[in-house]
Amino acid sequence: MSHDRRLTVGSLLPNQPRPVAVPKAPSVVQPSKQPLPEKAIIRLEQNGRSFSVRHVKGNLLTEGLSQGLPLQYKCRKGTCGVCTVKVTDGASRLSLPNQQEHKKLQGNIKSGFRLACQANME
Repeated sequence: MSHDRRLTVGSLLPNQPRPVAVPKAPSVVQPSKQPLPEKAIIRLEQNGRSFSVRHVKGNLLTEGLSQGLPLQYKCRKGTCGVCTVKVTDGASRLSLPNQQEHKKLQGNIKSGFRLACQANME
């Protein structure tokens, strides 16, 4: 039987501690506590109240509600207009107004109004 044990001067001394290999712990990435950059926020007004929606890919109304914002809505189809919001910042991060929005909002789109149920964050 062959042993691959290496002998060193230190290993021959009695009562000497032997080095123990300690496995490396995987590095853990801590989530950033920094505020989101301004470009990651879409600012809205609805019925005299201001809201800030964190920009994530998805529907503006759905994501706003999932972020705990008390946005008003009803049909989610773009026909009732209850979810109408004025986008005050971040409009360039939204999809272009669709046919339903043009039909319901008409000229108000040029003033920054959108149907939250139809606008998608891209």
